[in-house]
Amino acid sequence: MQIQYMMNTPPVCVPATASLENAALRMADAGVGALPVVDGDRVIGVVTDRDLVVRAMARGRSAQMPVGEVMSTDPVTIEADTAVAVAILIMRSVRARHLPVVAEGRLVGMIAFDDVFWQLTQELSDLAAVVDAARKIPQVFRGTDKAPLLDC
Repeated sequence: MQIQYMMNTPPVCVPATASLENAALRMADAGVGALPVVDGDRVIGVVTDRDLVVRAMARGRSAQMPVGEVMSTDPVTIEADTAVAVAILIMRSVRARHLPVVAEGRLVGMIAFDDVFWQLTQELSDLAAVVDAARKIPQVFRGTDKAPLLDC
C-alpha cells in the first residue's frame, strides 16, 4: 500500500509568517500535532506542538512571533507513491512522527505515525477475521476429510 491512500488531505498548513498563536489554533481546530510550513505549495519547514511548547512557550516567546522562527527547517518529505513500509523506515530513521507528503515537490498531504499505525491495525484485524472464518469451514471443504460415498 502507498502513503497516498492513508495520508490526511487536504493538508492543514501555515506560511512561515503565521503567528505561533495562529499555528496553535490551526492545530487545535484540525486535531493534528504538526503543520507543514509552506511557501506557496512548497514545504519549507514543519512546526509541531512540541516546537510550540519547547522552542516558544518555555522560552517566553510571544504568541505573535512568526512560525518561521521556531519551525524545523529543511524537513524530510515523502512522495505520495511511497510504500508504507518505506515511510515507516524513514520516520524511524529521522525520528519524526509526522511527514509532509509531496507529489512533484508540491504539498499534497500529511502523514502521521498514528495514521500508519491505525491503518495497519485495521488490516491485521481484517486478516484475523478471515483466518478465523477459515478455521470454521468444515473439514470436508478443505479436502482433508473424505466425502461420503453416494449410493447411485
